[in-house]
Amino acid sequence: MAWRKRSSRLNELAEGLVKVGALQFGTFSLPGGKDSSYYVNLRGLPSYPGVYGLAVQAIADVISKKVPKADAVCATPLTGLIFASPVAVALKKPLVYTRMEKQDNERLVEGEVRPGWNVVVVGDLTTSGRTVMSAAEAIKDEGGEVSAAVVLIDRLEGAREKLSKRGIALHAVTDMIELADTLHSMELITKDNLKAITKSVGRRAP
Repeated sequence: MAWRKRSSRLNELAEGLVKVGALQFGTFSLPGGKDSSYYVNLRGLPSYPGVYGLAVQAIADVISKKVPKADAVCATPLTGLIFASPVAVALKKPLVYTRMEKQDNERLVEGEVRPGWNVVVVGDLTTSGRTVMSAAEAIKDEGGEVSAAVVLIDRLEGAREKLSKRGIALHAVTDMIELADTLHSMELITKDNLKAITKSVGRRAP
């Protein structure tokens, strides 16, 4: 993961996510219908400038390192826009964003995508990779190219493998196993919480 050698920054981000309630435990039904013992809700993160700033900078760092030649940044709907907007400004790259679905005469992609542009898709987290793939297809329909996506958290539930088959490399600031291990080592979650996350994601991909 991107922050494995910078544990203090990962610790700060992990602690911040717990303190603002972005990571919750219980019984949750995910958008795809799957049940989960934990829930990551990053929609309210901008209300907490400290941890929000850490998340934005982390994503920007990953793009600078892994996708330095990206011509533009594309936000996934809807929470992806929260992160992609400040990231695009920080990196001085054009921002476009995709809608959940096309309505009437509205375009599916808002903003200019020039033919041949290499566009990096940015989201908050990914589970199945479906949202990222939809955004990538919309960009391709506009004449752009997508070879990489960057998210704050990878839930480790198959997105990386599915995106790879579509020619898209997934880069994440952290993943749920690394995040859970970090939180447990800081005594911010219980051993039962750690086991619940491990059980949900299964064995970590190599």
